[in-house]
Amino acid sequence: MKPRSPGICVLAILAAPALLHAADTPPQTTTLAPVMVHASDTHVTETPAVSVRIDRAQLARQNVTTSADALRFAPNLQVRSRYIGDPNAIISGRNAGTLQSARSLVYSNGLLLSNLMTNGWDGAPRWGMVAPEEIGAVDVLYGPYSALYPGNSIGTTVLIHTRLPERLTASASVQLMSQDFRDAYGAGGHYSGRHAAASLGNRQGRWSWLLTVDRLDNHGQPMQYATARAGGAPSTAVAVDGATLDRNPNGSPRLVYGANSIEHTVQTQAKLKLGVDLTDRVAALFTLGWWHNRAEDRTRSFLRDAGGQPVSAGTVSAYGGTWTLPPSGLAPTGSEDTHLLYGAELNGHWSNDWRWTAIASHYDFARALARSASLPPPVGPLGGPGTVADNAGSGWDTLDLRSSGPLGDTHMLYAGLHGDRYVLDSRVSAASDWRGPADGPLTSAFAGRTQTRAAYLQDVWSFADAWALTLGARWEQWRAYGGRRAGGAASVRYADRQRSDLSPKAALEWDFAPDWQLRLAWGKAVRYPTVAELFQGAISANAIVGNDPNLKPERDNSIDLTLKRQLTDGHWRVSLFQDRIADALYTQTDITVSPTVTSVQNIDLTRIRGIEGELALTDLWTPGLDLTASVAVNDARTLRDRRYPLAEGKWFPRIPRLRASLFADYRFGDGWEASFGIRRSGRQYGSLDNSDFLDTYGAVSAFTVADAKLRWHFAPRWTASLGVDNLTNARYWVYHPYAGRTWVGGVRWDL
Repeated sequence: MKPRSPGICVLAILAAPALLHAADTPPQTTTLAPVMVHASDTHVTETPAVSVRIDRAQLARQNVTTSADALRFAPNLQVRSRYIGDPNAIISGRNAGTLQSARSLVYSNGLLLSNLMTNGWDGAPRWGMVAPEEIGAVDVLYGPYSALYPGNSIGTTVLIHTRLPERLTASASVQLMSQDFRDAYGAGGHYSGRHAAASLGNRQGRWSWLLTVDRLDNHGQPMQYATARAGGAPSTAVAVDGATLDRNPNGSPRLVYGANSIEHTVQTQAKLKLGVDLTDRVAALFTLGWWHNRAEDRTRSFLRDAGGQPVSAGTVSAYGGTWTLPPSGLAPTGSEDTHLLYGAELNGHWSNDWRWTAIASHYDFARALARSASLPPPVGPLGGPGTVADNAGSGWDTLDLRSSGPLGDTHMLYAGLHGDRYVLDSRVSAASDWRGPADGPLTSAFAGRTQTRAAYLQDVWSFADAWALTLGARWEQWRAYGGRRAGGAASVRYADRQRSDLSPKAALEWDFAPDWQLRLAWGKAVRYPTVAELFQGAISANAIVGNDPNLKPERDNSIDLTLKRQLTDGHWRVSLFQDRIADALYTQTDITVSPTVTSVQNIDLTRIRGIEGELALTDLWTPGLDLTASVAVNDARTLRDRRYPLAEGKWFPRIPRLRASLFADYRFGDGWEASFGIRRSGRQYGSLDNSDFLDTYGAVSAFTVADAKLRWHFAPRWTASLGVDNLTNARYWVYHPYAGRTWVGGVRWDL
């Protein structure tokens, strides 16, 4: 008989005492600290879109280490969090894959956390600016059906509501993580980490405040593998053992000889929120956030020569052939980041029930260094030549002015103005020691700015009993300017651009029976190119190649038909949706020219349609048992692509045909609670022409993952928990390998 996992045995032992008393002990609930909701947050429930709320109690039932984990079981949604603390956790939703970060929006109390300077693997929201300790609730909006949000709402909008206390409140928690990772190449093993967090807050008269601190120290599994190309001089080849003869997702042979990006990340966050009631009708909220990350990416060679010594570069012989290892294939890397968030909010109301809000924010990449060695081990980890990329000075500013209120007895009007500016400044320089200052010449640089000004108006008209019509429009003026590309001694500037667009919205709701609602929503959205999409490229013969500063914006026509039924103990929903996106922005190869050009390009027309089902029930069959479930079938296609016609009619990358989840929580015994969840992501492709067919490193996998958690309120104010992610230790990929079975044990104290 195969031995059981020790972690599973521990989980069973902890659960046993509770099971013995489950029948005769009433369920115990946990009282959470009161949460103050600001006026800016009330816009959430008044938008004509499919929305899902994840409250603080539900978050406590899940395995949550970073704020990105809050979305783990949201319907038809996936966050590409490859390991605990992954700074590149991209949201993938109805119409966006895990390389389309600019098709989502993440706000925290109205402060923008989305990195809209780029669109890709490095454009994840700044999750580290929100600690799980401070989250009061999370709302997820699907589709661009509200005029209140910009064109990046083409996909998913996430609104994180952080809490301010109504009384003295404090908390402290500690978590320990241990991952059991396995692979087919030789980098399997155990990777561990720890996480500590604390909060302290109070309300005294007109003033309220909350201070949170959070520190995460974790070792992740390898993110990439080093591969060798066939060829080289047999006379100089070194015979080695330890390599794996493999095939890439397209079926071509390769030799895997090492592991890259084995990251050790140490992330520290601190945030202060200060609220004050200036008058009986005007309140203010000020936010100061600080996030620091220091990451070291180690490498490991699997190759050993006849004497048992590691081999990291040169020409080797293995499997009867000769292979050449690139000099920098196992070169280590590292990064240092310090980000600052400043936010100010004023909100109030007049005597005629009209409300107003003003929010300003500034996000600053105060320090942003990415270091890369040029040499592999044993020299590279100790120092030596390399490069240092510096993005300091990049960031964004936002300003929103909003007002809403009734017009007569049947109209509710929303109006607002919006402004934003994104600044990206990237410089890459040579360094004599890649771990130190960039003391060498500038090798490349690019910079640019985008700016958007917008005005919107939205009216909800209750024109008859059980009927409501929402009409809205958003006007946006976009500008790209200050674009510059440099390489060595050459420097070239881009021409400035400007355009304006109007995005109308409409929704019709009908409450055709008690607890039944049918809603048809339509919306147009325009997603403008980011600075990196426009201006990041290369210089050859004093000309810029590899990018297009004249890229068109993405234009989406979206429609959603939703039927919702409210139950005594929950609800269910079914939604049909379709997005037709013209000029989608994606990296592809233009095969209509010679030589071919690979860059961010406009794809003429894509279409994503599907059906979603969602179910939420409380006290199912027995008191204390709650259940949520969802299933979505997606059909994402490239309809027309003149530059890469091989993609026409094929599935669009990284949007699975099926997404499904099931999460059950059972409160039983004296202070015991157990939860179990399953997530399923179906077949998907990583390439536009769907030529990838093998489930291996570099592929985008289908997967089924199970998570579980056991909580025990063992004393007043104290809670212990033991959770596991990827219970079955499934191996799956999103180009990079996902984490294996990960145990998370924690203790928490709440005042």
